Amino acid sequence: MSSNVITGAIIALLLLLSGYLWYQNGELKKANQEQVVEFAELQKVQEELDADYQEALENIEGLRTDNQELNALIDNQKEELKAQKAKINNLIWTKRELNAAREEIAKFESLTAGYLAQISDLTARNELLANENTKLIKDVQVLNTNLTAEKELSADLEEARTILVSEKEKLSSHNKQLSEKVELGSAIKINYISFEGGQVKDDGSWKRRKLKKRMDIMRTCFRTETNVVVPAGEETFYIRIINPRGETVMDDNLNSGEITDKITGKTYRYTMSGTLTYNNEDTEACMDWNPPGTIEKGDYRIEIFNKGYKVGSGDFKI
Repeated sequence: MSSNVITGAIIALLLLLSGYLWYQNGELKKANQEQVVEFAELQKVQEELDADYQEALENIEGLRTDNQELNALIDNQKEELKAQKAKINNLIWTKRELNAAREEIAKFESLTAGYLAQISDLTARNELLANENTKLIKDVQVLNTNLTAEKELSADLEEARTILVSEKEKLSSHNKQLSEKVELGSAIKINYISFEGGQVKDDGSWKRRKLKKRMDIMRTCFRTETNVVVPAGEETFYIRIINPRGETVMDDNLNSGEITDKITGKTYRYTMSGTLTYNNEDTEACMDWNPPGTIEKGDYRIEIFNKGYKVGSGDFKI
């Protein structure tokens, strides 16, 4: 083999190697640029999360008072926000799931708004109860003064007794109203509802189905809010499933019944009810409805009641 052939072969190999190295260098630059863009996007989402978290803490802390019950609620909510932030941090930097992180940030903002509304509502109720209690005390003092004065006048004794009975009835009515307000405050609200059709497989696992002809069970899942004024124990929830024709899905042989809304005074048929153990914290539960016929497709509405009050609702499509 001549030296020219060998030299030509070496030059060809060097050209191939040079081309390959040029290609690899381009790919590395491209990968590096993608990493820079990805890191910038991660940093942007992290800054958004930090700003929302700091604002949420400041807003919630600004509602703190000398009420121990309210302050305990605030401390509990701050811990929940801290846990939610840690969850989102994991999505951003460990799993790098930006879309999921943004969805959780939106939920974080919604959760914060719900907390602020709950604290404001509890504060307003406490102020209302305090004001009404002060008024009741003053009313009783006035009654006692009036009764003493009337007793000194023998001719007006019967009239004084009539006035006392009337005022006592008013006090009883006030007390009843206060009791109803306290009961409303003890109703456990729902902050999340899901509704879907599916099947329970032979091994007992749940399988979600998209086609109604493969559905035989409608499952309603929900998550309660934390309500520190409610004693821990068993809580019953009533679920009303309203089908696309505006009718309540029900069967008297399948745990259906009636419930009266204490706000409106109206009586509604409910689809099913269930009991869960509530420990003054967010609690999740699911209830299944196995209709005797086929499941209709269309828009459904779910309403959930606790202690006679509507505590959550949502619209869903099958």
